[in-house]
Amino acid sequence: MKLPQLVVSSGLAIAVAAFAYTPAFAANSTTGASDSTAATSVQAAPTKKSVRAANRAFSKTVQKAIFKTKGLEHTTISVFGNAKTGHVTLAGQIMSEDQDGLAVDAAKQVQGVTSVSSKLTLREQGGS
Repeated sequence: MKLPQLVVSSGLAIAVAAFAYTPAFAANSTTGASDSTAATSVQAAPTKKSVRAANRAFSKTVQKAIFKTKGLEHTTISVFGNAKTGHVTLAGQIMSEDQDGLAVDAAKQVQGVTSVSSKLTLREQGGS
C-alpha cells in the first residue's frame, strides 16, 4: 500500500471511530410519571482525539482551498484551524505581499471559517 493511501485510510478510520462511538444514555424513569420533561438527555463531551481529528480535517479543507487559488500554488503555507470556533491561522513563507491577501481571502471563502490570522512572512530574494 502506498504511503498516501495509508495516510488517507488511517485518517478515515480514526474519524469514523471517533464519531461512531457516541454513548447513548437512556432516561431512568423511577417515578413512572408520563411528563415528557422528566426525561433528560445526556450528551458526552467530545474527546481530545475527536477534537484534534476535527481540527485537522478543518485545517486540511482550508489548505486545499488555498493551494487551489491561482497565484498560491507553489507557496509554503501551513494552516492551523479550530473547527469549533472557525478561527484559522496561516503561517509560512510567501514570495510577494499580494500572496498574503490572496491566502487570507481564500481561507475566508471556506465554509465554517469565522476569522483568519496571517502570520505569513515575506521570503527575501537573493542570498549573498
